[in-house]
Amino acid sequence: MFRVNATDIVVNSVKEALQTGKLHVGDRLPKEADMAKELGVGRSSLREGMKILAAYGVIESRQGEGTFVVDHCAQNFSEFLGFFPSQENRMPFLELRRVIEVGNILTIYEKVTEEDFVVLDKLVTVFDEKHPERDYVEADKQFHAYLLELTKNPMLTQISKLLENMRTELLWKLFEHKEIIEDARIAHHRILDALKSRNRVACAEAVLQHLDTTAKRVILISHGKE
Repeated sequence: MFRVNATDIVVNSVKEALQTGKLHVGDRLPKEADMAKELGVGRSSLREGMKILAAYGVIESRQGEGTFVVDHCAQNFSEFLGFFPSQENRMPFLELRRVIEVGNILTIYEKVTEEDFVVLDKLVTVFDEKHPERDYVEADKQFHAYLLELTKNPMLTQISKLLENMRTELLWKLFEHKEIIEDARIAHHRILDALKSRNRVACAEAVLQHLDTTAKRVILISHGKE
């Protein structure tokens, strides 16, 4: 059973306030100290929650003015309100990814072009260098989204967008840990190498291993063992 942590309290409080009409686009959030006190969380947890909300395009900080509710991307905003991946549904979410991404790679492994490999190589090499967390998050999202979009299936493309938006919160949590960034580096290189080999079995195994490793990390983090 997952425990509700302080970051989830922050994110869910904003979600609830938006759903109930207590907050609207354009509203300014309370000051950091006041909001942390009101929610009963530490400032570090509050800031982490703010990062997640900003990644969804729900809030933005304006220098000298404060933090405001925004709607830079209507799709992200509505998906945030409709289906946020709480701790309770992270494992079902990972199982969903397993079904979709394994099936996807078995569909595309013979179709990936040299131009596609150039794009994927650039996204993978981000993990070979030192970058801020946000760069790893973005590279990871783009890598998996690109693979899903290679089917040229419009329905799968929409599912891809939903999946990647749902993954944002989880990626921020995972990439706080250097060993998980290393996991992603190894996994993405393995997936790319398998695609270049055009080996159906190797492609499926690379994706499965990546998602299984991620699931194990999520379990450990959720139980406070990392």
